[in-house]
Amino acid sequence: MASIRKGDTVEVIAGKDKGVTGKVLDISKRDSRVVVEGANRVKRHTKEDTTERGVKVGGIITIESPIHISNVMLVGDDGKRTRLGARKNDEGKNVRISRRTGKDV
Repeated sequence: MASIRKGDTVEVIAGKDKGVTGKVLDISKRDSRVVVEGANRVKRHTKEDTTERGVKVGGIITIESPIHISNVMLVGDDGKRTRLGARKNDEGKNVRISRRTGKDV
């Protein structure tokens, strides 16, 4: 239950983009990979093509590639990295908590 979700702010803790903070754009649970905004950017050479609005798109574009989920850590409300935990709230629902502060995420 206590895992990183789409929309969370995370910091990259390993690899060439160590220290980069960004929002999680996409998650692949099957591959245990996440796409982080501004991290692991790669260049793609694309053929010019017409989009739905009739605009020509092509050339060299820069996009974010997935990185393994073990290489990112959640950033808490105070701007510091934290591990995640879980507990039940008053209504019996599972809630993610910060292991550093003990507060809800």
